[in-house]
Amino acid sequence: MKRQFRYKYFLLGLILLITFFVYIECQSLDDYNEFLEEQNLFLLRERNRITKAQWSHDSNITNFNEINLIEKANAFDEFRKKQAKLVEEYRRTNVTEPLPESLRRQFDKLGFLGVSVLDEIDREQWQASLLRMEKIYSSSKIKLDEDEDSNEINDDYRDGLPLQPDLTQIMATSTDEPLLRKIWQKFRDATGKRIRDDYLKYIDLGNKAAQKLDKGFESYDDIWVSDWNMENFREEMERLINEVMPLYRKIHAYVRFHLNRTYPGVIPKDGTIPAHLLGNMWAQHWSNLLQLIPEMQFFPDVPSIDGAVNEKLQNLTVKEMFQLSEEFFHSLGMRNMTRTFWNRSILERPKGIEMICHASAWDFFERNDFRIKQCTVKTLEHLLVIHHEMGHIQYYMNYAGQPTVFREGANRGFHEAIGDLMALSVVTPQHLSRIGLLDRKHLEKNLDELNLNYQLRMALDKIVFLPFSFLVDKWRWDVFKDEHLARHLNQHWWELRLKYQGISPPLKRSEYDFDPGAKYHVAANVEYMQYFFAHILQFQFYQHLCSYVDGIEKLYECDFYRNKQAGSDLIQMLRKGSSEPWQKILNDFIGTDKLSLGAIFEYFEPLNRTLSEFIEKNSIEIGWDVEIENHFHDPLPSLSSAKTITYDLELFLLLWFVWMLIN
Repeated sequence: MKRQFRYKYFLLGLILLITFFVYIECQSLDDYNEFLEEQNLFLLRERNRITKAQWSHDSNITNFNEINLIEKANAFDEFRKKQAKLVEEYRRTNVTEPLPESLRRQFDKLGFLGVSVLDEIDREQWQASLLRMEKIYSSSKIKLDEDEDSNEINDDYRDGLPLQPDLTQIMATSTDEPLLRKIWQKFRDATGKRIRDDYLKYIDLGNKAAQKLDKGFESYDDIWVSDWNMENFREEMERLINEVMPLYRKIHAYVRFHLNRTYPGVIPKDGTIPAHLLGNMWAQHWSNLLQLIPEMQFFPDVPSIDGAVNEKLQNLTVKEMFQLSEEFFHSLGMRNMTRTFWNRSILERPKGIEMICHASAWDFFERNDFRIKQCTVKTLEHLLVIHHEMGHIQYYMNYAGQPTVFREGANRGFHEAIGDLMALSVVTPQHLSRIGLLDRKHLEKNLDELNLNYQLRMALDKIVFLPFSFLVDKWRWDVFKDEHLARHLNQHWWELRLKYQGISPPLKRSEYDFDPGAKYHVAANVEYMQYFFAHILQFQFYQHLCSYVDGIEKLYECDFYRNKQAGSDLIQMLRKGSSEPWQKILNDFIGTDKLSLGAIFEYFEPLNRTLSEFIEKNSIEIGWDVEIENHFHDPLPSLSSAKTITYDLELFLLLWFVWMLIN
């Protein structure tokens, strides 16, 4: 009996002890949750303040708004510095046991500083450099010579043409080669060349911030790469671009063949294509060529989708274009845009106001305040941009219930992929016909030919963009990493454009130029690898959502408009924000956590086959030579050679100095 009595008391004591520890652990978790909830609310308030200041500046560039933005940015950085320190101290002194995944991720994100680690003087210089670069880029206009004789230019614009919409429109619609060359050069003189000094300062401060973080980072690009949470990220991106290059080279050869006929004697003998001839200021999308050179289409007699849709869009208002996009998302079971969206968004460029016209979507971290800022033009291209930006808004609205640190895409590539995913469905001839932007009789009569022309159009946007989107950050990774390379910014830029794109400048360049600075994302410190990632991921998303659509024989014909099942699956993914590792979110959504080109190759299989047949039939040579000497004044022999020369010179000077001291 005594033994049984003791045994019962022992069990009771053990149960009480376990209960006590469970209670203590629950109390600890409650304390952690309460602390994190409070810090997330503080962060929400500060993000709202900095976003309002950024919006005011970007939508109306004035000295007052610039000063206000600098003040708010410095205040935000100071807040983040104090918050990160507080979070790390709390974690170090209070957290003694392994945390649940959600809490651990919140502590990690709240405790990470980024460039806010810089001291006040350096932070102010960082902000000032960024704002100057962005202001120069956004306010730049180019003036044409008084004797300029071109039907492309209206007399009203003689005092200067802005990028949006004027220069963009000329590049997209003109075949006047001397005019295109002049605009290409003058735009770079007005933008990149003027921000070079600020960019060098930006490199120095970014690297200084990375080294101060005490995370083992060597340079600023390490901060960007670490955020992807992916082993061998750089090598994996390099593998993917190399995998897609055979298809890109076929497209390049096909386009060069037709450009040679349109611009005889202009294409260099090394097989590269001059950047000003491709219908886009940066030669990143080439689809405008199909209207500039109709015979480039496989079936020139079949009217292009762009031309037919652009004509129909002239009968709509810009707001109606946005409502078309809203209706597409609503058909999937998603929410309509909020009243605040319609009241506060900027959908067209206001007259007499300097603003950043680059299309963007905004989360103000305040109730239902989501907005788009876009200088919209009535074209199919801009209709797709509207769907892209509204895709961002849908992502914002769906993860708005998450803690503030999780109110972001699973990774930056997810956010970009969502918008483009919608555009893949919207731009199908079948969908454009369903919403009245393409005549049904036109569709039924020429469906096979229209689909093949449409495949080419999509490739000139999607495949052509991949090398460009890869090399922008490949270039930045390199110049952040190598201080010697920072002296040869422009040479390295063109070495990469030659290598990956087969694109050359229309006139020889030098280190007095700074051509990467003529790209908004470079001037504005926006990472670009997210677009490369997204352009692959969007096809995997598309392939998955199309599995809900009945009767689809070919992937490129899929339109998931009005498919509530597809929409419901997508919404579940969007709601997670970044609350879980992106690999898990991706696997839960499409069944794999790997980035793959399989969906792209399936989508473009008919085009790939047709290109191969055309190239063989016309004996077209594929590829190009990468000879920087043909396109650059006094280039260094190579980057590795440049380093050797520099090191040898430094060694020579050191030995000479020692010899002088001895003698």
